[in-house]
Amino acid sequence: MQNLLLAALFIFVTLFTAFHEGYVPLISIPFYLSIIAGFSITIWLARNISTPRLLSLILSIFIIEYIKETIGIRSGMWVYHGINGFYNFGVWAWVLGGLIVYTLSIKVVIRQIRRLKLSLPGWLNPVILLLASFLIPLTMGDYWRGAGVLFWSFYVLLLIAGIYTSIRMDFPVFAGIVITAWIVGNPSEYLGSAASGVWTFTYNPLYPPFFLLFGCWPLEILAQYSLSAFLANEPMDKDTF
Repeated sequence: MQNLLLAALFIFVTLFTAFHEGYVPLISIPFYLSIIAGFSITIWLARNISTPRLLSLILSIFIIEYIKETIGIRSGMWVYHGINGFYNFGVWAWVLGGLIVYTLSIKVVIRQIRRLKLSLPGWLNPVILLLASFLIPLTMGDYWRGAGVLFWSFYVLLLIAGIYTSIRMDFPVFAGIVITAWIVGNPSEYLGSAASGVWTFTYNPLYPPFFLLFGCWPLEILAQYSLSAFLANEPMDKDTF
């Protein structure tokens, strides 16, 4: 019951900020459908994990995404089109996206990787993460103009934390998180930007930038997964077996 009340409060806050900040008319039908699906997944998740983990997930995702969105807006990489540029709805929408990634990773992707018996030595996890992070500077293009100290400091910190936590994960868990981030990141960014106009990318109005989808998303999702486990005092692989 506590989890369901927490999920209901999260849903209410997300919908309220969408209305209060003027985003309701901008949301396209596909985006609405994805939000409804996300709320359904959130309710299912609330019935299957501990209260500390659910609360830690919401808190961790909100903090990380609020920082990311603030840096991106101030750097001129993207802009939100709500009343007076408010973007709290965007942050709550990313909390929803993070909950979806968490659920799909632990209940689907990680389990499938284990079932297929795909495995690599654990020391390769940070190597793979480093390679993915290199996509950020290599594919930024015009976004280099806005990337400043705050942007690079933020993702360097996420990379350092990600290297530390990835060493403590077996390969299926790590790979499942990264793969799910790639799978969910693409439609999420597209539905909110090009398909709806809730936010717009400065140099890629028709599709989200490559560096964000394949470099930034894995670092953020891995940080959300790990930080929530730490705050809830749970092992990182508790929900994957």
